[in-house]
Amino acid sequence: MKLKNSILTSLMLLISMGYMSAQSDSSQTKNTVVFGSIYPAFVSTFSANKNPLHAFEMNTALVGFKTDLAKKATAILIYDVARTTSDIVVLDSNKHPLSVNYFKGSEFTAFLKQAEINWKPLSHIEIAIGQLLNEQYLTVQDKFWSYRYVAFTFQERYKFGYPADFGLRVAFNNEHWRISSTISNGEGPFYKQDADGYLMYAINAEYRPNKHYIFKLYSDIYLNNKLNRESISAFVSYKNDNLRLAIEGCIVTNDKWNEQNDYKGYSAFISYNISEKWNLFLRGDYLDKSYIYNNSFISFLGFEYVPLKNFNIAINYRFLQLNATNYNQIALNVGFKF
Repeated sequence: MKLKNSILTSLMLLISMGYMSAQSDSSQTKNTVVFGSIYPAFVSTFSANKNPLHAFEMNTALVGFKTDLAKKATAILIYDVARTTSDIVVLDSNKHPLSVNYFKGSEFTAFLKQAEINWKPLSHIEIAIGQLLNEQYLTVQDKFWSYRYVAFTFQERYKFGYPADFGLRVAFNNEHWRISSTISNGEGPFYKQDADGYLMYAINAEYRPNKHYIFKLYSDIYLNNKLNRESISAFVSYKNDNLRLAIEGCIVTNDKWNEQNDYKGYSAFISYNISEKWNLFLRGDYLDKSYIYNNSFISFLGFEYVPLKNFNIAINYRFLQLNATNYNQIALNVGFKF
């Protein structure tokens, strides 16, 4: 209760300070942009135990709108396409998965990914409310990785946290630091708040000592009257004109408030520009995540060709070691942004 009261008091102080510092501006500018992303792919999968599997895929089909009012307030609305239902898993008494027949819903359902109002009452303070992107991995790692059309970032791909949630965020920014605190439902982008009304509390800290390095630490806690779900993740990156490399890790305990559902994982990647239009990339993911990805390893090796700005083509090889079974994949990925 004291924590909630402190947060509300701090928020009211920030709003009051923003009001006192505001000046009337009859020439207030409004700038609205429309943007989108389309990420199709063709993937061939090979393994010793199965026939080759070939498939066309659509990894992302996204459209968004952004309005900026005098660089003081912004509104962002994004719709994405994904499967909005999750797999059903049933275990026997020995914790072995059983076969289940059910209708899992459309693989390509449009859903509200982001609906955020962001206000800067002071030059170094931001307040955001609505459906917010998760700072656990989307706001920094996704941009630094920059191959989203090839594969989602490590924590998003293996579901270490929801990509977005309904909530409130307060952040401090300056040249080197970003420190933010978020309160959210904890249900993710596909559900409204449940009947119990538990909330998730998160804190995120980013440090950029110069243009080359990023150090990031994130932690959240999802409260429950019996058992709390917690996660902590760290990310470190370096870049120069031709080279980018990064490493990250995440630990989740008591997922879905189950004391037997703990997991962790690590990921590292490197990217090198061969020329203005060509680059190479290598990524490795290690997972120790319950029975689905238990002690699994996934790697990506490929090259990217950029014929035009915002138009990317990648050919890549993937090795997947899942539950003692090895898979090899060859993929063609195409990305177009506008």
